[in-house]
Amino acid sequence: MKTNIKKSKKSVSSLNKNLKFSNKRVSPFNVGEIFTVKISALGAKNLGLAELGNGYTIAIPNAHLEDEVRVQIETVVSEKTKYATAKIIDFIKKAKKTTLPRIGEILDVTIAKSGPKGSGLVQLFENFTLIVPKTQVGEQLQVKVTRIKSNYAFAKPLNVAIDKNISNSQRLLTHESKGISTENFAVGSKIDLILPNSAKCYSNYIVVKLNNDKMFYVFVKMGLGAQLGDSVRIKIMKVGSNFAIAKILKVSPMSKFQKQALAKKTVKKMVQTGMHFGEKTIRCHANMRKFVWLRKKGKNQNRPLIKRGRHLINLLKTRRCLTKALKQLSKYAAKGRTFLFVGTKKSAAALIARTAMLTKTSFFVNTRWLGGMLTNWKTILKSISQIRPILKEKQRIIKKILEKRQKIKSRLIKKVNFLRKRSQKLMTKGKSLIAKIKNNKNRFIENSQKLINKKTQLIQKNEMLIQKYMQLNLKRKKLIQQNQQYKNQGNLLIEQKNNLLRQLKKDQTKLKQFTQLFSIGQELIVLKKSSNEQGKQLLAISYAKFTKLVKQAEIGSDSALYAVPNPPKQVLNTMINSMKMRYDINAEQFSTVSSNRSKTEEQTNSISTTVAGVTQNTNTILWSKLLNKFTRFLPFIQLYIETLILRIQNNQTLLMNVHQNIQIIRTKIDEYYTLIQKITSQLQIIKGKLLTEQKNLLKLKVKLKKLASEQRLLKFLPKLRYLPTPKTKMSETIQILMKKFVDPKMSYPMDQIYDDKLKFTSKKIAAARKQKWQRLEKYFGGLTKMAKMNKKQISNNVAIIVGQQEEMNAVCECQKLGIKMFTLVDTNCNPRLADHIIPANDDSRNSIKYVLGEMLIRIRLAQKLRKKILSRKIRKYSIKK
Repeated sequence: MKTNIKKSKKSVSSLNKNLKFSNKRVSPFNVGEIFTVKISALGAKNLGLAELGNGYTIAIPNAHLEDEVRVQIETVVSEKTKYATAKIIDFIKKAKKTTLPRIGEILDVTIAKSGPKGSGLVQLFENFTLIVPKTQVGEQLQVKVTRIKSNYAFAKPLNVAIDKNISNSQRLLTHESKGISTENFAVGSKIDLILPNSAKCYSNYIVVKLNNDKMFYVFVKMGLGAQLGDSVRIKIMKVGSNFAIAKILKVSPMSKFQKQALAKKTVKKMVQTGMHFGEKTIRCHANMRKFVWLRKKGKNQNRPLIKRGRHLINLLKTRRCLTKALKQLSKYAAKGRTFLFVGTKKSAAALIARTAMLTKTSFFVNTRWLGGMLTNWKTILKSISQIRPILKEKQRIIKKILEKRQKIKSRLIKKVNFLRKRSQKLMTKGKSLIAKIKNNKNRFIENSQKLINKKTQLIQKNEMLIQKYMQLNLKRKKLIQQNQQYKNQGNLLIEQKNNLLRQLKKDQTKLKQFTQLFSIGQELIVLKKSSNEQGKQLLAISYAKFTKLVKQAEIGSDSALYAVPNPPKQVLNTMINSMKMRYDINAEQFSTVSSNRSKTEEQTNSISTTVAGVTQNTNTILWSKLLNKFTRFLPFIQLYIETLILRIQNNQTLLMNVHQNIQIIRTKIDEYYTLIQKITSQLQIIKGKLLTEQKNLLKLKVKLKKLASEQRLLKFLPKLRYLPTPKTKMSETIQILMKKFVDPKMSYPMDQIYDDKLKFTSKKIAAARKQKWQRLEKYFGGLTKMAKMNKKQISNNVAIIVGQQEEMNAVCECQKLGIKMFTLVDTNCNPRLADHIIPANDDSRNSIKYVLGEMLIRIRLAQKLRKKILSRKIRKYSIKK
């Protein structure tokens, strides 16, 4: 069955590839896409709003409420706002005219009912309500309509009261705050207050009316990003007879109960990490006794609590000290100071290196503090310069490995979350399916059978239509081919007609010329006959002699010359050409110009004698030899004229035949064209039917897919297991997987870096240098970034020390340079040597991890804030410029 569907789909898609079906995919919008939507609301500037089911809204100008419209998307504002604009292409269904209010219309209303979230409701018509936010029942207002829907509309209250007796001060002070007495109001006092949602603003102040018999108002200056509905702690700045002015100190302050709960949580965590275990009682420092737990009852009252020969640290005091220290630490980080982490204990070494690396602007010492590490900085710089290139190479390799590791981890998390969500969906679907089948089993089977029958019918219809389409298409192609053949024949006949017309024109021109020549020849023959009858002698002379004699006769006044005039040059040329046609006479014999000078002299002498004879004898008539010869060619010209006449007649008959053939071909072409148009119209009808069938097939296919997936789910449900594990456990399992499988493959042999550097040295020197470099790296690996610092910059550092007794050299050097110190202090330490102390167990790894983790969070947050502030300052500076 699937193969049949594929075949039909391919055949139909080949008919119209560019067709777009109106699927339910609405988001994200693409510019130029066409949709059919219904206007569900009217917004600002009378824009029609089509609010879709998936949260998107399309703004359409020149549209009315409940219009059904076909629109084209013009712009998509953003995916976050889910907003797009479109223009109307066509109206599918226009809504009836209604008496609803217009956008921007101002109405005088009285609030009849209370609505959700402190809003008021006004019944304008039978099935039409007006929703006004931040209003109370019975209040009379002027409102401006902002948005209209089919059954309700939203309006904005204007700050104009209808009742004239109410003063401007009373208009503002209509919102109350319950449960606060005016007795506690004194200058400097701090009060917790909830800003009411319906409170009205007057410039930067919010006016709050207290619920007392006496009228008392509090003007709260807005600040710290507080909004209406937030719980706020305010400080009273000024107090009058019936008012008070206050400013906001804190947004959403904690209650005592919340504070106690938070303190309990933190103390629990501290106990779990083992922060309360101190050193042995023998090693206890006198200054640390105030941070130890004391007994409150019994004989040993106010004496330190001892367990297993150890003092227990008071974790409530450690909590206070930690919060103070963290506040100060975040201030230093916000100012842009760098940090030096010091801790050489086994439990602290790895954690200190990790936290220093994560803070990005910190340095660390986790193996051994050498004497003069900070005070004798010049000598230490020399040893750091030897290791710097090796450490850079190591950092580059480690960075690459970490990036790869992070990518693999993120992929694992995505896959696990995807599987978890999918399994949840499958389980919910499976439950609903089982419930349906339990209700009625037969309907499920009947539906599946109906769908399969419909599918077979549709495929058959499609196949029939495709066959018809193919047959008609073949007919159309044949007709087009025949039409093309007739067109080609017609073109050839038109060319033939044009050639015949050209030939006719040529023959007609020749006929005219030869008829003229024949008439001239006849006249010359008549002249000969008349001269012979009169007894006059015709003397034929060459063309050159004849022209000269004529010129001399014209010059001499006494002489009288009888000569036959020559025709014009064009006629002479045609005569010569006609004679050439008969006898191929060379043009040289008919040339009128001689080259030799002797010939010209002889001609002049002969001309002179002839002129003398002619003048004496009047019975002689002169004419050119050319005319004399031309009279002989008259029979040839006569024949040629007859042949030309015959040729013209033949051409005319041919032209008539060709014209008739062209008309026949034109009629046939018109007939074929009408047939082709009929077939194309039929093809379009079949095409439309196929497209509708294709749509039906697609819908059916979707239903069949659902059916098939449901059947698969039913088979798979017994094997499926829902993943009930929480996200924390999932992250733990991912970490275990990373450690077991990913981390072993990503281990890089660091000794290879040393080997690459010591390739060209002997084994003995290489071993010695390698040992030296490893030793230097061990001691100064965490201080390499400090190489660019001066003594002043080093003194601006903040030291975080874990284990004071082990790091006394570091403490002394920090005191000399004036470096501020945050120390994790145990019962055997002196708290007076540090600037900020955190009394806690400095031996357990978990306690150190907890403290360093809290520090890291604060430092990172402060660094982010610093970056934001700096970027804003730079923007302001650039705008001013």
